[in-house]
Amino acid sequence: MTDDPFSLAVPEGWTVETDVDTDEASAKTVYESPDSDRRVTITEFARGLTLYWWVDIFAFADGEWHRREVGLGDSYRDADAVSDAAQDALDRLASSGERVESIADD
Repeated sequence: MTDDPFSLAVPEGWTVETDVDTDEASAKTVYESPDSDRRVTITEFARGLTLYWWVDIFAFADGEWHRREVGLGDSYRDADAVSDAAQDALDRLASSGERVESIADD
């Protein structure tokens, strides 16, 4: 398991992977479920001198990933707020046993 830059309480069996794309000055941390059917991602990016984060939930169904955004698509400017949003998403997905079909419904 990769070190978690956000120090979240990662549920047992979930993996953490950080991908840094220096060409676009962005980074993505991916938390993936043991069955590889659910993901919570944190994307970090900069606009000018301001740092932002997005938190998204993805569900794998019918051969593709379906995105569900946390916080109604808001971008976060506070590191504590983004960590709280991502932790809430992880906790909900891990403890509820919520299946892909219910997450991926459009």
